[in-house]
Amino acid sequence: MAATRLLRVLLVAPFFLFATVPQQPRDAEKDTTAMLQANYLYNIAKLVEWKEAGMREGNFVIGIIGSANLYQELIKQYSSRTIGKQPIEVRKMPRSAEVERCHILFVGRSDLALLPEIYKRMAGQPTMVVTEYTGALDDGAVVNFVKVQNLLKYEMSMANAQKHGLVMGLTLKNLAHRVEE
Repeated sequence: MAATRLLRVLLVAPFFLFATVPQQPRDAEKDTTAMLQANYLYNIAKLVEWKEAGMREGNFVIGIIGSANLYQELIKQYSSRTIGKQPIEVRKMPRSAEVERCHILFVGRSDLALLPEIYKRMAGQPTMVVTEYTGALDDGAVVNFVKVQNLLKYEMSMANAQKHGLVMGLTLKNLAHRVEE
């Protein structure tokens, strides 16, 4: 009798073990979207000029709200590199509209509710706001990631860039999927 009860417990226990394990986010090692976004952010940063003199000194700060995989990818691939003479510093920002000064601020899909307040706070600041949702350029983003035939591309707004004191290079403009003047 005890052996039968033990056998039942051993057969049922693995089911409960797997049933109670929470789903983990996609492994950053295999998240190709995060890899591509990190690559785009790095290469975009190299082709933009920040007009404000203070932004050309110290570390080049890339802030990330949400998107843990993008944060990890930027740390892994780009935190030892530079933009011009500025060392790259990647910061995981708190899920709040009150963000520190940074060169690039990426707001992930999971935190879109913060964007209206972030756009207000970033108005006129020398920060490139980067997002990943339809209509982002109309809302105030400078760069927005889009999927086109299952390929990750970016679109950009020249007017929004100008409002933030950013000069977008011609190469960057030519490589964009779509450019709003």
